[in-house]
Amino acid sequence: MKNVSLYEEVFGLVEGDLENLNEDTADDKLNSFSLKYESTVPQLERMCYIMEQVLLKEEVEATVYAGFQKVSRAADIWDRFLQIADNVDQVYIFGENDADLKTHPDIDFIYLPDKHKLKREWFLVIDQPLAKSMMVAYDMDGFGVHEVEKDRNFKGAKCNNPKVVAQAKEILDEVIASY
Repeated sequence: MKNVSLYEEVFGLVEGDLENLNEDTADDKLNSFSLKYESTVPQLERMCYIMEQVLLKEEVEATVYAGFQKVSRAADIWDRFLQIADNVDQVYIFGENDADLKTHPDIDFIYLPDKHKLKREWFLVIDQPLAKSMMVAYDMDGFGVHEVEKDRNFKGAKCNNPKVVAQAKEILDEVIASY
């Protein structure tokens, strides 16, 4: 399987200065067109939730790539991803194979082997013909460092630039093709 870091490939392509996101960060900031950030888990959860909302409203022509580091990290929001899969063409879930989640005909699991670079990354890439968006965050701490896993520190980027999202999609498609 191709071993590539989405974070390493696209972080430098996203415009903006590095910002610190915290519990006081407004949703408008999390929904920025272009944003580089350092953050913990709760802000990344909110960012992804905001991005996912467009996929829950109606059926759309889209492919969704979601990296959870570990598949088990998707369990709490799995019902939402099943709804998303009902509305889009295809969903790819990347992560360590550490849980059995309910299947869906439009969801494919891409199980990452030990030491794969994507196992340290959390990402959501939404590829639609007219509205593209992506976020990627590198886990600077890793699992098992903090007593409360939501305190893990991430560094990442979010953008809606079609060229950057297309590059992210291409990178993930190459990983899928090598799976």
